[in-house]
Amino acid sequence: MLPDERATSVHAPVTRHTLPFCASVPSVAGMAVAVSIEPAALAAVPGEPVEAVVTVRNDSQIVEQYALQAMGPGGEFTTLVPDHVSVYPERTETVTVRVTVPRSPAVPAGRLDVAIRVVPTSAAPTEDEPLVDRTTVAEVVELAVTVEPFTAVAAELVPRVSRSRGRKRVRLAVDNNGNDAIAVSLLSAGTERLSVVPRDPDLLIDAGHAQFVRVTLVPRRRIWRGQAASHPYSITVTPSSGEPVVADGTHMQEPVFPPWFWKALLALAALIALLILLWNLLLKPTVEQTARDAVAEPLASAQQQAAEAEEAAAGAQQTAQEAKDAAQSGSGEPPPPPPPASTTVDSAIAVTLTDQPGGAVATRDIGPAVPDGAVFQITDLVFNNPQGDVATVQLAYDDTVLLNLSAENYRDLDLHFVTPIQIPAGQTLEVRMNCVQVGKPVGRTPDRCLATVLVTGATVTQPAG
Repeated sequence: MLPDERATSVHAPVTRHTLPFCASVPSVAGMAVAVSIEPAALAAVPGEPVEAVVTVRNDSQIVEQYALQAMGPGGEFTTLVPDHVSVYPERTETVTVRVTVPRSPAVPAGRLDVAIRVVPTSAAPTEDEPLVDRTTVAEVVELAVTVEPFTAVAAELVPRVSRSRGRKRVRLAVDNNGNDAIAVSLLSAGTERLSVVPRDPDLLIDAGHAQFVRVTLVPRRRIWRGQAASHPYSITVTPSSGEPVVADGTHMQEPVFPPWFWKALLALAALIALLILLWNLLLKPTVEQTARDAVAEPLASAQQQAAEAEEAAAGAQQTAQEAKDAAQSGSGEPPPPPPPASTTVDSAIAVTLTDQPGGAVATRDIGPAVPDGAVFQITDLVFNNPQGDVATVQLAYDDTVLLNLSAENYRDLDLHFVTPIQIPAGQTLEVRMNCVQVGKPVGRTPDRCLATVLVTGATVTQPAG
């Protein structure tokens, strides 16, 4: 509610002047106005005018003119007919208040207040009444206008005509040009050859706003060649109140292979055939002749050298045969037989060794001593520490240590030698273990270290010289 603006009446003091005719100027009483409006509340349909009547009563003792002003949120949509009235004392005049709410989302549905301000105008002092003081008294009445909601929905496909060889995505623009939020539902209508799928079938749009919905167009069959096919489709936008709106569109499905593709393919095939023809008729003979000319002289020289070498080899073979025949005829004995070849015996020996912690070094031989005139060649070694013991394992013969290993660094150690380890004749290969700490395997508690060694090699015996 707008506050009433009231001005209190001010009584001017009476001043008496001595005039020739003994006349006096009477005092002027304060002025008052009473304002009412009927009806005090209206329901307005946007775009259609509604009217109320303001009654102005002059409770003063003089004829007064009143100016009327429309104020408040709905003041700009209000027309007063007339906007100035002159009212005699103790009389009333009426003014028509016409409110026309625009059909626009700028004015939302709901209450819209209009204040009518009535201001009496006081005339300025005149020569006849220089001491008159008329005080302005303002009255304000309020008109409550209820703006009715209206629905105005617009829909458009962007683009309206789309093109693609396969699926295509377009957008549906839905505008709410009404003055209240609305819920809309989308219903697509495709064809037997086109499927139309909106992403969001239900929307809530505020007044004066728009929403864009992605719509997927899916052709049910591909067109491999020929002309483009036209698929008309539509999407019906149905608001929660009001008439539905239909947005029409057309999808042009183009063939996978455009019309110019086959012409281009034929042109390419003709070009390839022309290149092959040029190669066989012009380029290939020229290249072959050039290659033959380039290798003719080196080839002749190589053939001549090969013939000379063949003749020299034949002469050398004949000379050797003659020398052999001469040697056999001179001695009368056959040539001595070739020396016998060496013998090799492969072997694989596995040894298991145990030792208690803190005890003496455990030692065990790996096979017998190497025979005289032979050598034992070690090609593969496999060490196994099944308990995870902490121990030192050595492979040695006599005072020569071949390998010195820490058993805690491995569980299974496989060694292969490209150049075999040689054990000379008369020596015995042995494995030595010094147990430091027994391991802790799962499920049992051993009291000594355990190691296994697999030696693979061969005993090579040289023939007696």
